[in-house]
Amino acid sequence: MNKEVITFQWQEETTSRYGDGISHPKKGVKTKPFKILVRNGQMAAMKVELRAESKRAAINYGKARWPNAAIEVIS
Repeated sequence: MNKEVITFQWQEETTSRYGDGISHPKKGVKTKPFKILVRNGQMAAMKVELRAESKRAAINYGKARWPNAAIEVIS
């Protein structure tokens, strides 16, 4: 009897972008913590604390990590 290896396959989100200045600030930049709310239809809403230069940068970093989610700064 042949035993076939069965692998699990799933669709990973390939549109996420990571790196300095894309999903987090560049090293040495003055930042402060921002709490963001990430809402995505495929997952439960979550609160994440990111360090960013401004609210706009925090939203951009969140959108780079979770491109299909609604990102909102809550503090």
